[in-house]
Amino acid sequence: MWLTPASSRFALVSDTRAPAFGRVAGAVHFGFRLRPAVISVPSPNRAGRDVNALSQATDMTLGLRAGVGRELEVTLVLPAGLYQRGAGIKGVTHQSAPAVAEQSLHDPRLGFGLALPVASPVLSAKLRLELKLPLGNVDALAGEQSVVTSPSFALAARSGGWFAGLELGARLRRPTELLGSRVGSQALIALGTGYELPRPSLTFAAEAYALPSLVRSASANYVPAEWLASARFAPQAAPELSFGVGGGSGLPFSSHGAGSFFGFGVPLFRGLAFVRYTPAGS
Repeated sequence: MWLTPASSRFALVSDTRAPAFGRVAGAVHFGFRLRPAVISVPSPNRAGRDVNALSQATDMTLGLRAGVGRELEVTLVLPAGLYQRGAGIKGVTHQSAPAVAEQSLHDPRLGFGLALPVASPVLSAKLRLELKLPLGNVDALAGEQSVVTSPSFALAARSGGWFAGLELGARLRRPTELLGSRVGSQALIALGTGYELPRPSLTFAAEAYALPSLVRSASANYVPAEWLASARFAPQAAPELSFGVGGGSGLPFSSHGAGSFFGFGVPLFRGLAFVRYTPAGS
């Protein structure tokens, strides 16, 4: 799951507005993931054996976006692992291997967005491009092997207190082998809907994403997918600040001959707590 730096209502689906020139908005997300990386390996037991490459992880993500004029924005995402436990990938291939690093640097992301002119007062749209830079700790399951390029198109609709968003795109990366599965470029499908109460300023949202693979894998149909529900409150004394919580879990869209399962990296449960700063014009 890539937490978007470019939204005031959703955690996954990007806003379609660009901040005014010189305006800067930001968000800090604290997340908890339960069993985000579980690998089933053969064993004398017919059912096999589950290895927790990551059994639990607590993360922090800082997201920033700034308006640079002409409906353009730049975004920056800086994620880090505060604490995690697990056997790591080497725990699958070695009987005695050191546990995964407890703290880790994750890959940062640099992005650009262009709000598009739309004739309808109900609809709005934006083109986005993000680059995920391979600076994270690969051994701690916190980094990519290469740069990931992610172009996308975001569309939003609003009527009264109701709002909805859709983002379609791709994550383009160099294919790698992950425990017998070939993982590479993926399509991106993210959608969400919600309702905003003006008094008190409460926002409720539900969203989900799926990443269908764009490369062939002989062993499995590998589709990471999750859903997330969240609630956000903005105090009247400081409406530019908002506080929220959310939670969700994986969706078993991946499959092989033995049945369906969560994609590698998709948690059994995800919890979020966040603070967002969105000044007027952002």
